Amino acid sequence: MANKENELTCPEKVQAIHYNDNCMFPVNSAAEVGSKMAGPGYKYSDYFTELSKDHDAMTHVLFGRNLRLNVALTLWRRNASELVAYLIRIEDTGVLLDCLPVITKSLQDETPCVSLGCCVDLLPQVKSILTSEYEEHLIVVLHWVQSVVKKWWPELSTNGKPLLDSCSEDRNLQVMKQQLKEFWVEGPQLSLVPGTTGEMAKAIESYLSQLH
Repeated sequence: MANKENELTCPEKVQAIHYNDNCMFPVNSAAEVGSKMAGPGYKYSDYFTELSKDHDAMTHVLFGRNLRLNVALTLWRRNASELVAYLIRIEDTGVLLDCLPVITKSLQDETPCVSLGCCVDLLPQVKSILTSEYEEHLIVVLHWVQSVVKKWWPELSTNGKPLLDSCSEDRNLQVMKQQLKEFWVEGPQLSLVPGTTGEMAKAIESYLSQLH
């Protein structure tokens, strides 16, 4: 009799188990998952895909920047004029801004390794940064201009006999003087900017206003 009772109760237990399974895992659960994947959550997954692409692009840019900076360092150690020629050739504003502080520091030394001719060649590219909306970029450029003006101010300010030895240097001096006059078209606007940028612009303007 016990076996018969077990035979009668077992199907009921099995049926109950199936019922509970159905409650926990509905038959149409796969369809619901599919519908959720096709819903708003799935749609916005495109955002993460685009974000990943942006990060890949940024990694590529930083890798390229680092590679160019390594080249710039090698050229700087070899010859400053080679570095300037490289900066002009690649036309990379970011690399130029990274290198300008080093060139500026050299101009402040008693025996700079950067010639007047190098500064003449570099000035047009530096001028293009003068309209930047970023103050740190403007400060880097103004520091460089200020160092150039102070370094060759005795030669730039004279209207008499050239103070430089060679004809090529004298020619570079005349070109630099003319470029500085044209360069400072944005000067009056920068002088009105509050803070460090405005103060530096006023200091440079006090020099350049004396050029004839």
